[in-house]
Amino acid sequence: MEALFQRLIERARRREKTRVILCGQRDEEAISALSRARGEGWVEPIGVGSSFEGMDWEVAFSSSGAEEARQRAIDLLREGKGEVFLYSGRLDKGFFSLLGGQLKEASRMQILSYVSLFVLSGSDRLVFFTDTLVNASPDLRQKIGILQNAIGVAKRLGVERPHIAALAPLELVNPALQSTLDAAILSKMSERGQFGEARVEGPLAIDNAASASAALHKGIRSPVPGNVDIYLFPDLESAHLTSQFLVYAGRLRSAGALAGLPFPVVIRSPLERPRSWRINLALGCLMKG
Repeated sequence: MEALFQRLIERARRREKTRVILCGQRDEEAISALSRARGEGWVEPIGVGSSFEGMDWEVAFSSSGAEEARQRAIDLLREGKGEVFLYSGRLDKGFFSLLGGQLKEASRMQILSYVSLFVLSGSDRLVFFTDTLVNASPDLRQKIGILQNAIGVAKRLGVERPHIAALAPLELVNPALQSTLDAAILSKMSERGQFGEARVEGPLAIDNAASASAALHKGIRSPVPGNVDIYLFPDLESAHLTSQFLVYAGRLRSAGALAGLPFPVVIRSPLERPRSWRINLALGCLMKG
């Protein structure tokens, strides 16, 4: 389990040095992760804000105002003076509003979302849960964007043809349950090649997503059940509760990536332990253009 996360760090270490813009509160675990990465030669931190005065790295801008510092950090990234944004402050509405304003106009449906990474018991590969942090009750349009974000993260980490389970309370389409309708539409879009080589199957209940035999018992014949790379949850509540259960009851290690922006943003979700900063930093470096 730990070995898979360590491989991500090793991949980041082999890449050219990444300029990381650091903003937020003085989180000692985040600083420790950055300092270690700097010592290993794969990041160059640049602090923004008075929290980082006195550090042995560059401080590009000093201000005691959180909003002013966050905006300056974004400006530095947009000016090409940094490649990855590490934010160690509060994940409040102002922060997400600031990031939302950076979404580029594009042909695909852009949305900010969070992708959590796990190594499930008995598995030798990463699985992705989304959206576990940002969008409370996504509609179909938002789910398309969330799914595209997760596919992008998976591909950056080497999963070229991800198998995706569009989850719902049951595996049958029921007009009274919007999640089953959304999942069925996403599955049909996948059949038409609208998600590239990614394969979406849905609606799937959690049992027939996780187990091929359970799916066959329900008459579902698909390569996705029992071989899921990305679990697309119908809403934030179900995604967050499931993730909490795996972290606290299942004692699984979790990491994650904020996706949908023109530059990688490294944060630590409330689902994750403080030591996840180092893995999340590696993810951010792997996701840069």
